Amino acid sequence: MSAVHDNAAVAAAPADAARSTAWLIHLLLAALVGLLFLGAHADGSYWWSDAPRHALNGVFVKDLIVAAPWSDPSRYAYDYYAQYPALTILFYPPLFYAVSAPFYALFGVSESTALLVVALHYVAFAWGASALFRCWLPAWPAAAAAAMLCLLPEIAFWGRQVMLEVPSLAFFIWSAVLFTRYRHAASARPLLLYGAAALLLLAMYTKLTAGFLALAFGGTLLYERRAAALKDRHVWLAALLACIGLIPLLVLTVKFGQANIQSAYRINDSLVSRRSLDGWLWYLRQFPGQLGWAMLAAGAAGMMAAAWSAVAAVRGRRPAASALSRGDAVFWLLWMMAGYLFFSAIDLKEARHSVYILPPLVLAAALLLMRIRQPRWRGAALAALTAAVGLQTVLLRPVAYVGGYAEAARLVAEQAPKDSSVLFSGYRDGSFVFNMRTHEERRDLTVVRADKMLLNVAVRRELGVKEHELSEKDILAQIDGLNVSYLVVQPGFWNDLAVMQRFERVLAAGQFEEVARIATPNNVRAYEKELVIYRNKAPSGRRAGPRKLDLPIINRSIDAGS
Repeated sequence: MSAVHDNAAVAAAPADAARSTAWLIHLLLAALVGLLFLGAHADGSYWWSDAPRHALNGVFVKDLIVAAPWSDPSRYAYDYYAQYPALTILFYPPLFYAVSAPFYALFGVSESTALLVVALHYVAFAWGASALFRCWLPAWPAAAAAAMLCLLPEIAFWGRQVMLEVPSLAFFIWSAVLFTRYRHAASARPLLLYGAAALLLLAMYTKLTAGFLALAFGGTLLYERRAAALKDRHVWLAALLACIGLIPLLVLTVKFGQANIQSAYRINDSLVSRRSLDGWLWYLRQFPGQLGWAMLAAGAAGMMAAAWSAVAAVRGRRPAASALSRGDAVFWLLWMMAGYLFFSAIDLKEARHSVYILPPLVLAAALLLMRIRQPRWRGAALAALTAAVGLQTVLLRPVAYVGGYAEAARLVAEQAPKDSSVLFSGYRDGSFVFNMRTHEERRDLTVVRADKMLLNVAVRRELGVKEHELSEKDILAQIDGLNVSYLVVQPGFWNDLAVMQRFERVLAAGQFEEVARIATPNNVRAYEKELVIYRNKAPSGRRAGPRKLDLPIINRSIDAGS
């Protein structure tokens, strides 16, 4: 009997050790993400214009649930936009905002709360990357590869701001994990396929462009199973359910995301035309900045080594022990190529868009280093590459910030009369609006954007701007009608436009007095040096009534305000 117990104990020991290793890896990866977020800025100093809007959208969802205006939610949304005109809730997929809402309810409205939500997605992404790479690598090398992926300059730069890339990647990478486990399972496990489809759908409900991975899924199944894949009812049912689940998102995109659709095939300020060779090479040229030179060299060499192994296998030679199976190689190749072609075909080019295609290069680099025969040198090489990537990110890609907006919002919140309006004129309107919303004690204040009052801007100035024919007297009347008590102004903002010059002359008149100048410290090339705060010495005292607001981002105008 004791021999039986001894054998059971011996058999259980490796399983216990594996679980302990897995827990330790999860803990270390979470700690790595925590260390990364020490470089984030949680004080309302947003730099990228989309970030405070993503943060505000989650606040709106929380406020909507608390207010429960179910008899007329559209009216509530319009009035909310009139008070906080940086809302883009229907312009982007809604999942991140729904996830953010309970965190705002628990921890309060602040950039630190929004960053906490992003950080939790980042941890999930790190764990998913480790689980995915574990399908081909031992536990610790897989963890090292996951750490490299999390530390990549492009991912770490955008992942420590309130942006959608890493939250989407968290669902995206776990979708790939379940799909790979489905393919590798010894017996049919269709629930893994359904799970992969569901997680990819969630990734798309966070950022729509994640959907290209479905092409890699389908192509891999066709390659490995040929006609059997087309006869598998689970494959068809998973695809059908995913398509049904995608319908609401497509409806929202068509109805409210026309600017996004337009950016895919025609924009006036495209960096390069997708009809040119430069357009198709553009993302290739971003790899050094996205990956760092050390990772780019290792990843490129790893892909060439994998290609050589595939050629050797075709010729009947024995491939290297660390080589991928043909099906795995097809999956990773389709992942990379489908993503690259998809993003290259879109007119709007930004390096952050293609972070989805970086995992194949990291795996290729890790597999290359695993070819080193001596375990000691292999581990040292993995550690050195991880350190090189981390150093490049920390030293060369710090998180960008532009400060001063939280301080301006605080000053106005302290001094503005009850139920008055605050007029903002400047480039970073989203940052100011979000920082105003953080002041729960001043929910009576309304923010008015000068560009909405004086101009009609199609998403951003490069896509078109129309000046309203307003005289100085008209501008003053608008300010009076909106009960503007304070004005926060970026000096020189768009003052090449005639109506903005007239606005500056109105500010120089005797009705407005300067009360503060607030510096806008930053670590990037910013449009502004400071913000100037003016007090209206003769506000109307009448709360702003209903007014018409142009929303060119969704091609409509609304009547809002109360």
